[in-house]
Amino acid sequence: MFDNAVARPIDQIIAVSRAYQADPRDDKVDFGIGVYKDETGLTPVMRAVKAAEQMLIDTQTTKTYVGVGGDQTFVELLASEVLPDHAYGTDMIGIQSIGGSGAVRVLAELAQSLNPDARFWLPDPTWPNHQAIFGAVGVAMTTYPHPKFTAEPDIDAILAALDAASPGDVVVIHGGCHNPTGIDPAPEDLARLAEGVVARGLIPFVDSAYLGFGKGWEEDAARVAIIAERAPEMLLALSCSKNFGIYRERTGAALLVGKGHPDLGAANSALLSLARANYSMPPDHGASVVRTIFENPDLKADWQAELKEIRERINGNRTALALALARARQDRDWTYIDKGFGMFSLIDVTPEAAVTLRKEQGVYIIPDGRMNVAGIDITKIDEIAAKLVTAL
Repeated sequence: MFDNAVARPIDQIIAVSRAYQADPRDDKVDFGIGVYKDETGLTPVMRAVKAAEQMLIDTQTTKTYVGVGGDQTFVELLASEVLPDHAYGTDMIGIQSIGGSGAVRVLAELAQSLNPDARFWLPDPTWPNHQAIFGAVGVAMTTYPHPKFTAEPDIDAILAALDAASPGDVVVIHGGCHNPTGIDPAPEDLARLAEGVVARGLIPFVDSAYLGFGKGWEEDAARVAIIAERAPEMLLALSCSKNFGIYRERTGAALLVGKGHPDLGAANSALLSLARANYSMPPDHGASVVRTIFENPDLKADWQAELKEIRERINGNRTALALALARARQDRDWTYIDKGFGMFSLIDVTPEAAVTLRKEQGVYIIPDGRMNVAGIDITKIDEIAAKLVTAL
């Protein structure tokens, strides 16, 4: 059997991360894998998470299974935080998932099982693992346009592309802090997009991995609500990796949303069946941490305060990088970096130039030009910008 195996290429984000870790240079710069880093270069454990973990150590009496649907209190609390005007069990229902990626996977399998002919419409560009996950599920994929180097999506162009979609097709929409561009539609444009999707009989599939990293926890959740309020049916993947800093705990939720929809329960039973076949049951720890924070007002307030600190540092990094790049190359417009949201932005380089930048300058970006700006050292921002522009 193993004789038939053919080596497959490593995911480009993982490959860049491995190369960075193996690089002995002291002045190397990591724009690669999507984790937040503080001023010391550390990805810290948030204060509220530490406190919640201690509470769990002190009070947990068992490590038995949490069930196929996971910690339902966690799911309900998270869902109600994101969509407070939707009643859990009536307007939305779901399961705990293995991170946001696991939520994307089981929701895609559900959509494919309920409508095998549905095409999935992805923004171009999008998170590379979208194609990998949807490809593994076996759905047909196509794209609609998303800007790379301008500050606003062209909703008219998106809707024109979706004119070619068929009723029942699935439209993947980033919930905010678009990966890899950082460019999000304004709320009124997002409403137009949602209305256009619904008018065409399409199903919105919202992937929300960065709640709280844009304008704020409630403000970012309101973006998801803009779509949910307009869609009779919606698939929603939520991740707690970034906003709680619990990356390795793989904590997320897969939600089915539709106000008063009579078939939510039946669809959720199918989702549970798919989860059971995929991984049996999710892990407990990350969900218990998030649940504990949501249930404790003091912990929740401290978490939100630290999330604000992280968001403001990321936004400061975006501004500093845009200004430094403008100083290094005045013939380019870099305002799209400053006006974007979240961890990621793009720089206009070829994959070959990205490799050269890595080898000659020790600057690690993804071959498509994606940069994680959430961990750069702004005390060296002009030096970093000067290296980046050599690859343009």
